[in-house]
Amino acid sequence: MKKLVPFALVISMLALSGCSSTGASQTGSGAGASSAAQKTYTIARVDGEPDWDSVSQLDINDAEWTDSFGMRAYAQLCHDGQAIYVHMRAEEQDIRATYTPDDPLAKCYEDCCLEFFLEPMTSDSRYLNFEFNPNCAVCNEIGTQKTGRIRLLPASDVLNASPSRIEGGWEITYRVPFSYIQTLYPTFNPERGLQMRGNFYKCGNLTENKHYLVWNHVDSETPNLHAPASFGVLILE
Repeated sequence: MKKLVPFALVISMLALSGCSSTGASQTGSGAGASSAAQKTYTIARVDGEPDWDSVSQLDINDAEWTDSFGMRAYAQLCHDGQAIYVHMRAEEQDIRATYTPDDPLAKCYEDCCLEFFLEPMTSDSRYLNFEFNPNCAVCNEIGTQKTGRIRLLPASDVLNASPSRIEGGWEITYRVPFSYIQTLYPTFNPERGLQMRGNFYKCGNLTENKHYLVWNHVDSETPNLHAPASFGVLILE
């Protein structure tokens, strides 16, 4: 492995068709492209530890390509001027969690998985994906489309992820420091009113009931979560 930036290591230029769901590759999309229906979410500014009871919630409940099988998922984001804090929750009964946190090439999307895709700068078509299973195994990559992505291995103190099993499901909480984003996007400036783009997913390719739940509708006839043209808008408060 070679060192890429202070907080990330390149594992490989994956020939595994990316880290997320199966389906056609996304080409010809990126910054400047948008879906017909584009949702917006404001990332609230907080002081100190997030009080999730007071942070607005977005629904990841648009079942696409399959049935929802009664599953539901949610996400909450806030920031303190230093990092974006992410809390995601899934309501599901049959939990598949085979990959472990020490697996650098975990295919989290095969397990029950909660995913956050982020395009920090609309002037840069690369986007990040953060994918977690209930064991806290993580897939963190950067690229412009599903194939040819670069696998990143954050230092243990960067994301500071914490999973937990809850009644009727599971949840994951982690942080994405602005300094981490700036190692990959040097001109990234997290100022008030900044408009980023992203999407949130709940999936599980090898679960008993294969499923795909999304926040912002994905304009694709076949399962493909790597669809930046279908990202919604995320605004820093």
